[in-house]
Amino acid sequence: METGKRNWEKFGKEDPYYWVTTDSKYKDCDLTEDVRKDFFESADKYLDSLFQVIRTHLDPTFSPQRAFDFGCGVGRITIPLARRCRYVFGVDVAESMIAEARKNCKEQSLDNVQFSTQIKSLSPDVEAFDFVHSIYVLQHLRVKQGLHTVTQLIDLLKENGTGMLHLTYHSHKTMKKKIIYWLCVHVPLFNGLNNIRKGKPFSVPMYEMNDYPLNRLFRVLRQKQCDHLYVRYTRDSSYDGVMLFFQKKRAGSGDFISLGDVP
Repeated sequence: METGKRNWEKFGKEDPYYWVTTDSKYKDCDLTEDVRKDFFESADKYLDSLFQVIRTHLDPTFSPQRAFDFGCGVGRITIPLARRCRYVFGVDVAESMIAEARKNCKEQSLDNVQFSTQIKSLSPDVEAFDFVHSIYVLQHLRVKQGLHTVTQLIDLLKENGTGMLHLTYHSHKTMKKKIIYWLCVHVPLFNGLNNIRKGKPFSVPMYEMNDYPLNRLFRVLRQKQCDHLYVRYTRDSSYDGVMLFFQKKRAGSGDFISLGDVP
């Protein structure tokens, strides 16, 4: 956890907008006012489509008032969420990202957002949320930590609350690249030498991408009574992923079938 925190602190200090998306047009050297505007407008369009998916497949009355954005970065999703909700809580492991997110909220005159570097900073008696969200974040956590985080996020949801969590489950990299990746993650010196091989500075941190076992993830959702699900697949570079839409709602007896009931 501490290694990941240090890495993302460095990403946040050196190039926060780029590391949120790894899209080269958002690198600091090219971050004109028009590009910065596009950064947030694209998130606005993303939320429009996200809300429509939820209303179509899970809850036609979906209109969240309290939202939780995990891995909020510089506030790319948090800010348009704050325009749609009464209150938004954003969490990111990097203080440098949080500082930029606060600045962006101030520029947008938003006073209904709070930020923290930890989920557990919330008071135990805090009012539950009706929407939890995370995209391009969980895959950067080791699986054990990530599954624990998923459990924490679901626990923040009120009854009938809705969530959308994105993660990766399969890499198309060759075995050689997978071995190099493992060495870079677990042997810092090797990562530095690999950076030099690629023409990068020795000290550039490792950008982790972890594949999640979907069977364990679905088990967590079932245990937490998130029985209403909708799944969309994603493909980014050499990684297959899923966007898991779910509602914290216990399934009725009529929702379960046995194989004998399938025509």
